[in-house]
Amino acid sequence: MSWSTGSVNKWIYSADHLPHLDTAAIGGKGMALFQLSAAGLPVPPPLCLSTAAYDVFVNGNRLREKIGLELYRKRLGDMRWEEIWDASLRIQLLFMKGGIPEELEQEILSAIQDKFGDQQLVIRSSAPEEDGAGGSFAGLHESYINVSGTGEILKKIKKVWASLWSDRAILYRQELGLEVVKSRMAVVVQPFIEGQVSGLLFTQNPLDEAQVVIEAVHGLNQGLVDGAVAPDRWLVNRNKLMIERHTAPENRESWFVRGASGGIICDSIDSDKGGSPPLDATSVDEIVRLGLKIEDHYRAPQDIEWTLADGEWCILQSRPITVGSGQTEGDKRAWYLSLTRSYENLLQLWKKITGQLLPEMDLDSARLAAVNFDEMTETQLAMELRRRATLSEQWTSVYWSDFIPFAHGVRLFGEVYNDLVEPDDPFEFVTLLTGQTMLSTERNGLLKTCAQLAAADDVLQEHLRQGTIENIGGNDFQAAIERLRSHFSVDFVGVGNPEMVDRLISSMILQYALLPGGSPPAAPAERERLEQVYFEKADKKTDMDPAVLLHMARDSYRIRDDDNIHIGRIGQELERASEYGRHRLRSLGTAVAFGTSAVNLALLLEGKPIADHAATVKESEAQGSSPKRVQARQLQGQPASRGVATGVARVIEQMTDLSEFKKGEILVIDAIDPTMTFFAPLAAAIIERRGGMLIHGAIIAREYGIPCITGVAQATDYIATGDEVIVDGYLGICTVKGKEDSAANTAA
Repeated sequence: MSWSTGSVNKWIYSADHLPHLDTAAIGGKGMALFQLSAAGLPVPPPLCLSTAAYDVFVNGNRLREKIGLELYRKRLGDMRWEEIWDASLRIQLLFMKGGIPEELEQEILSAIQDKFGDQQLVIRSSAPEEDGAGGSFAGLHESYINVSGTGEILKKIKKVWASLWSDRAILYRQELGLEVVKSRMAVVVQPFIEGQVSGLLFTQNPLDEAQVVIEAVHGLNQGLVDGAVAPDRWLVNRNKLMIERHTAPENRESWFVRGASGGIICDSIDSDKGGSPPLDATSVDEIVRLGLKIEDHYRAPQDIEWTLADGEWCILQSRPITVGSGQTEGDKRAWYLSLTRSYENLLQLWKKITGQLLPEMDLDSARLAAVNFDEMTETQLAMELRRRATLSEQWTSVYWSDFIPFAHGVRLFGEVYNDLVEPDDPFEFVTLLTGQTMLSTERNGLLKTCAQLAAADDVLQEHLRQGTIENIGGNDFQAAIERLRSHFSVDFVGVGNPEMVDRLISSMILQYALLPGGSPPAAPAERERLEQVYFEKADKKTDMDPAVLLHMARDSYRIRDDDNIHIGRIGQELERASEYGRHRLRSLGTAVAFGTSAVNLALLLEGKPIADHAATVKESEAQGSSPKRVQARQLQGQPASRGVATGVARVIEQMTDLSEFKKGEILVIDAIDPTMTFFAPLAAAIIERRGGMLIHGAIIAREYGIPCITGVAQATDYIATGDEVIVDGYLGICTVKGKEDSAANTAA
């Protein structure tokens, strides 16, 4: 067979070919496994699909041009995590829809059959740049465990190839030297070893060079790597080979085992097994000695992944220990990587958010809303301001640590859906998540109620035109206004001027009066059809419960929008106290700017000096918006909500610009925050500089069936208020006709 020859130009190699190979051909992981195997160390026998096989697939499907189109739509440094994931998801689907050339497919299947027969397999990434000693980039690409069947084997190979362009790899594109023309991916294929105990071994503790570190869990390694299962930990003296410390986890309640339909699953561990450490002293000694033998082979400290199956040690991977990738201050990529969570972790987060965090947040905001400041002394008011500022900081921290990662429930569902269904549209899965009752659509319905009440009252309409909403209208109108303010964060936190807030709310109500009646458009028939397709495909093909996954994804999608309203109530109560503090200070004869922070207001109330913030606020207002110097004809972004619309642009550069927004205009904005989603139903279309399928503008646009393009670089610079704009939400293209073109068309 051709794969068994020593030529380095062929597609598939075994460890016998090692003298003729390098990492450019088989990647860092493949090279390490071949070296361990050749040295007689206990490694599952590997085959390696070379980087040349990747080239054959990519060139045969003309993917390089398509990858380049996705990557170069926008400068990487300007892309948010949502945009990077969106681009990666589109690239992944290109690979999954591509066909492996027949000759290559036959070579792959023949080689695997000859080497492994019908054994379950592990299919692993082996990028030339991933596991080098010069950087710490492990885990950027994908590997798959317990794979069987011709179709699944070929599918997982394509997924490994596609993971060269994972969102994680794209983030580190510069360090990896990731280039569309030159970058390639090798694939390692090995038999699946189902160990009863698995773990990691660092032959040299990064914190103490005299120690070896062992971490071990019952079952397979996935739970340890993902952080879903806490390990037992041993510190062993390198010279004396003596255990210096053993630290047990809080509990051993779960483990990862082989799934019946492929892959691996998290399951409860029986109490007898969970009551004992995964390794005894003899086993610790054996794995330490084996690890030091591997270190001697490489002449460098090693990070080793291992498993123990039926009493036999098996080395799954070994790479040099690295001390980090040189991340600089302000580099948020490590934080971004931490957002990606396993199914099990997301389930835990789901329970925590819905059962604990949201109720606690709402309870805190209700308590704050019940506080009356009138009887407080200046000192008491200062203490209250500090308390609220601290509480706001605490909930903001929780938002970033828990709520943002839970948005990846949508991501996980999207990846599973695309893997099962392989749709033409990589974002077809979003249809299954829309149509829910969301706080943003509920509050917009309440605005519509206010508009309907105003439509029947001429006096009320006149007050609204004057920007006055206090003590006008009947009891129903005032009750609706009060509910908007108390439950739906409608006070535009950050404006700082109560009169401007009233004008914005008045403007919204008047514009909502122009909207047609009825609820946001929905597509229940299409959702039901796609749901049926999803469940049919998921049957026996995934060890995740498909119904639970869909339910979690829907909550993740809804909470991605709702959480900002919940936390907005905390911010609104901080703003209410701050405004009262400003009013109290002015009544005492102290000048204070609208932008003065709660902490500085507290200092002023206590009679302590602060830096002059008024000049800063005045300077910020004086800067205003920069003049438009460039007129673009066509702008490229990402399609976020389908449809085509033509209208006049309204560019929003600061919150106060919203008072000029009119129904039927094209909303052009840098970034829509949750408060601004009030205006989305009024827009003919939305163009946003910030990108991603999960940003608030995109979510609300889909709920109302409004065309939306996100990720349009410098949108507010290239488009001016009054320009006629065509928005294509199918292709993600915005055509700017300009004022002159609009006038010419009108004259014609």
